[in-house]
Amino acid sequence: MTGSGRLRAAALAAACLALVPGVVSAHAIGGTFQLPVPLWLYLLGAAIAVGASFVVTSLVTRAGGQAYATRPVPDSMARATRTILRIVGLAWWYGAISVAFVVGDISPLPGVLFWIGIWVGLPIVAALIGNAWPSLSPFRTTFAGIEWLAQRRGARRVDLGVAYPPGLARWPAVALLAAGMWAELILPASDAALTVGLLLAAYTVLTLAGMVAFGQIAWLRNAELFEVELAWFGHIGPIGRRSSSAALCEGCGEACSVERCVDCPECSTAAEDGERSPVLRPWIAGLTDVVRAGWSDAAFIILVLAGVTYDGLRETAFGAALLGWLLPPITGAFGITLTAFLLVDTVAFALVVAAFLAAFGWVLWLTGRIGASTVAPPGVYAATLLPIAAGYLIAHYLTLVIQGAVWLPSLLVDPLMSLAPELDWIPVALVWYLSVAAIVGGHVAGIVLAHRLAMRDTPRRATVAGLPMVALMIAYTVLSLWIIAQPIVIEPGLTPVTGLR
Repeated sequence: MTGSGRLRAAALAAACLALVPGVVSAHAIGGTFQLPVPLWLYLLGAAIAVGASFVVTSLVTRAGGQAYATRPVPDSMARATRTILRIVGLAWWYGAISVAFVVGDISPLPGVLFWIGIWVGLPIVAALIGNAWPSLSPFRTTFAGIEWLAQRRGARRVDLGVAYPPGLARWPAVALLAAGMWAELILPASDAALTVGLLLAAYTVLTLAGMVAFGQIAWLRNAELFEVELAWFGHIGPIGRRSSSAALCEGCGEACSVERCVDCPECSTAAEDGERSPVLRPWIAGLTDVVRAGWSDAAFIILVLAGVTYDGLRETAFGAALLGWLLPPITGAFGITLTAFLLVDTVAFALVVAAFLAAFGWVLWLTGRIGASTVAPPGVYAATLLPIAAGYLIAHYLTLVIQGAVWLPSLLVDPLMSLAPELDWIPVALVWYLSVAAIVGGHVAGIVLAHRLAMRDTPRRATVAGLPMVALMIAYTVLSLWIIAQPIVIEPGLTPVTGLR
């Protein structure tokens, strides 16, 4: 191919990649914000704040720690909320499927209900308030209805009683999360109503089939994507669930709160997690309940973090360079086809995930070597990254969730209303400073949790053993703030360009 031919191919490839949109645009606001000081000063200040939090935590934290206090939510309020959430969950999920097939692609409602409401919105709600999915889940309610009908016909049980293979752990949920992220970030027209309807219908069949085959609890705790993800983010929120009894988990022997049971794939003590008594607790305190979590849990949490990072990277010069680096060899092998362009994005996404997993594995190995002790299971250490993931989710997607919430009432009245509302009333400066606070706050919380874990595992060398994790968190603080800044801020002295997001 001649030089001009290569240029034409690259231009065509770039144009085709531009036609493969992500389903959600992270910053649903217009305009830019001119920084009062250079961006590097913000990045340096954030890095210093995270490092200083480690110094303070090392000085004031003592081994052992104390159990956090909880306050029960009134039973009447809990029952009423649970009933409302079950109705809303059914209408939300099956309503999106119905509109997708009845109204079709001319309606944006299914995409808003799923991609903004469930995929992006519920993890943020779980981190800020608590995990409502055990009551909201359409699969629990549907399965309960199937069980009721079966009992009316004289059947004793619905599930086939097949034992869930312990070796699978939560790898099915990891695979489903990866597939969902691929659909969100790479699949063409993934926000089209029919595409959303097909995805939700297929996932419904898969989930109900898994519950019938392996039993409700075994499948939900290990393989149901939203059950696993929202349970993890629910550890952060101030509303949790605890058993009112002193029952012990049959699998791990720990006190059977929902948080602990979620961390134990073998646990089968309670069939109705949603019936557990809700309690109020300090923010992030629920993460101290994490005691059993293996590599599948670690991979799940790292994948959440890598996925939202990759979404942001695509709006940066580095992301464009990465795609440009992958384009020539892949288009050379597959030609200038849609398959090649999808493969470019897929490989780039896989490389980012692999880099995150490698960095975490290296930090875990180095922590064990420095601490001269056996560290906690990898998933327990990965759980310290959850506040960071939550902070980045808020920084990256909060304006999109606000846009969806403003848009939804009009869409429910008129599902054909395709024009998304403008959020010009939200100052871009507020978005930037909120992003800084969310990211730095998440990293500080992660530092505190990681040091408490190091104090438990390697009390004599906790400070030194915690340095690799601190270095990783400082690096990610700088990276995430830099990514968030690219589409919305302008360096001092530069002239803002109108029309940019």
